Amino acid sequence: MFAYSITSATGWVLMVLLIATILYPFLLRSGLLGPVQPFLKRMRFHYWLGYSIAGIVLVHLIIPMSAGLAGRVNAAGLYLATVALFLIFVQVSLGRRLSWPKLSMRRVVRRWHFWVMVGIVAFVLGHIALNSGTVQMLRVR
Repeated sequence: MFAYSITSATGWVLMVLLIATILYPFLLRSGLLGPVQPFLKRMRFHYWLGYSIAGIVLVHLIIPMSAGLAGRVNAAGLYLATVALFLIFVQVSLGRRLSWPKLSMRRVVRRWHFWVMVGIVAFVLGHIALNSGTVQMLRVR
């Protein structure tokens, strides 16, 4: 039961972090958070959110796998989560490139960064729909 609780908690924390990570750059660009520092300096919070997601997703993966919970959930949902995991690390790599001030292909890398984010969201939502205990409880009612 402890492994299930940790998995559930990390899953919901990941959802909050994912939403915050996605919204933050758009809020910066819109000017709602104010032009306090140069854009790349203001993006540091976004970078750390991305690194946090990468670390917490490993906890979200390792705890249920070591407790044997993976055999009790939908396999297709696990495949979706596996693709999302891969895309998260691709996203971190793209984000690290974008943090370089003198990146020559910034527009192309930023476009890839955006579309990988869309892929992560799609695969994560599929994983949640198929494997979330909360969603399964709501679906039964």
